[in-house]
Amino acid sequence: VPSFRGRRVVVQGMGAFAMECARTAIEGGAQHVTIVCRRHGTVSIRALDYLQFLRPFAADGSHDASGSAALFAVWRKLYQASGATVPECWTDGSGLLTHAGHTISVSDIWFVAHHLGKMCTKVGTLESMVEGGCVLSDGSFLPADIVVGCIGFTRNTTFCEQLTGRTEVMHSNYLDKNMMYLADAEIDETAFNSFFGSSVLEYAKFYTNTYVQAFERPDALGSILWGAAVKRTPVSLRKWTQYIAVAQELIEKDTTMRGLAADQVRERTKHFYRTMSPEAFLEVNRLEWEELHERLNGSPVSKDKQLPYLFGAAPSWCAPANEVLP
Repeated sequence: VPSFRGRRVVVQGMGAFAMECARTAIEGGAQHVTIVCRRHGTVSIRALDYLQFLRPFAADGSHDASGSAALFAVWRKLYQASGATVPECWTDGSGLLTHAGHTISVSDIWFVAHHLGKMCTKVGTLESMVEGGCVLSDGSFLPADIVVGCIGFTRNTTFCEQLTGRTEVMHSNYLDKNMMYLADAEIDETAFNSFFGSSVLEYAKFYTNTYVQAFERPDALGSILWGAAVKRTPVSLRKWTQYIAVAQELIEKDTTMRGLAADQVRERTKHFYRTMSPEAFLEVNRLEWEELHERLNGSPVSKDKQLPYLFGAAPSWCAPANEVLP
C-alpha cells in the first residue's frame, strides 16, 4: 500500500475490517477518509468496551438496565458532539444497538477524526472508478487517491457440516449429545448485554465448563442442552443471542452452572482490577484521547478545541476496588 500521507482515502464498507483500514489511513497521515456504506455501523470507544466487562452483572448475567441507559446516553452524546452519524437502528424505532449481522467496532479515532473534520461517512455504494476518484450509486463524484474495498465476508460454516455431517445445531451449541460445536456466530440484537461482553473467549470459557458438567451430569443438564425441546437452527444461521439464552437458562435452573458463571465473572473482574483499576484506565485513556488530537491534527490542539472526554464519572459505575479485591 502506498503512503497514506496527504492522500484522500475512500473505504467502501463499515464492518470491523473497514474500520481498521480507516484507522490505519488516518494514523498514516491521510488528508481525509470517507467511509462509503449501505448503513452506518455502531462504533464504541475503548472506555465503553472496558466498562462492559466491569459494570456489575445481575444474577442472570445481564447488566442493570438503569446503568445501561445512563451509559447509552453518554455514548449518544459523544456521537452528537463529534459530528459522527448515529446508526440508523438507533433512530428507526427498532430498539437495536447494532444492525443485524454487524459487529460493534471499537475506535477512539473514529470520534476524534470526525471532530477534527478528517473523516466522514456517506450512505451508498461505489458505482465506478474514474480519474481522480469514484462515482457513487447516487451519481455523485467522490475525490479519492486511494480506494479500499471492505465489503464483507462469508462465515465459514461448511467445514463443520463436512466434518460432522450435521447441517443443524442446537441453540446450546450442541450437535448431539456430548458433541459440541464452539465457533463465533452472527452478532445480533442484545448480544453485548451478557457476561460474555464482546469476547468470544468468555463465551468459550463458559461453554467449555458446560460441556464438562454435562458430560459428568447428563441427567441434570441434558434436557436443556440436547433434549427434544431444545431449539435448532441451520449451522450457517447461528446467532449470539441463541446461546446466550441457553446460558441464562442454565444459570437460572442449575446451581452449579450459576456458581461457575459467577466465578468466571468474579475472577475476570479481579484480573481487570489488578491489571488496571477503572480509575487508572480512565485516566490513561483520557490522556491518550488528548494526545490523539495532536497526532491526527499534526500540531497541538488546545483543550477548548478538543472533543470533550465524557467518561470521567465512569469509575462510579463500577464496584469499589475494596469490594472486588480481598
